[in-house]
Amino acid sequence: MAISTILTYLQAPLLAILFLVYLKQKFQLKTTKYLFQAFAFGLLSVIIFIAADLVMELFGLDTLKSLKRSVFYSFVVIGFSSQIGIFIVLRYIFLKKRHFKGPVDGIIYAIIIALGFGTAAVPLYAAGFFAAVPADLFLYTLPLALLLFGIVMGFFTGMGKFRKNRLIDSLTGLGTSSFLWGGFIILLFSPKKIQSLSCLALVSLLYQAFLQ
Repeated sequence: MAISTILTYLQAPLLAILFLVYLKQKFQLKTTKYLFQAFAFGLLSVIIFIAADLVMELFGLDTLKSLKRSVFYSFVVIGFSSQIGIFIVLRYIFLKKRHFKGPVDGIIYAIIIALGFGTAAVPLYAAGFFAAVPADLFLYTLPLALLLFGIVMGFFTGMGKFRKNRLIDSLTGLGTSSFLWGGFIILLFSPKKIQSLSCLALVSLLYQAFLQ
């Protein structure tokens, strides 16, 4: 197995570990039990993604012969089906817990769940398990994109903690993260120059989110 392949496998779990260490020092957490649970549920959430891809393959919709087919596969299969599993775990398992207070907790849990998803999804993609892989860059950027779009989902979903109508906030979080995912995947189906620009944009956004 090539070193580059091993590095792609390790990227998501290493990011999760670094994030947990940061949280423990920043907030002086007494326990990380729920965060480890979130990561484990994130691993399991990939099942929905697998099921959606298998359905597309069964109906022959994974053959990207046209722009319309590529858009559908990017936004619905990769975009929505990857995010819905993360959303279900965040919204229906952790949002209800007493220690979950609002958007900050939403962002934290969404990132951990998303990185759990990425830990399972990257090896499956590398092994050719899924029908269509946008580009080699996808394996390297998937954990970073999950982290960034997890912030968006976590913020809006967390807003629902102290609002009566949680549906609007939840749908906003799910819809926005799914749309961003789909748009990012479309860029990775594009020529290499556009792929490079999209990766630079992703790194820039992460820098703005965490270091500014």
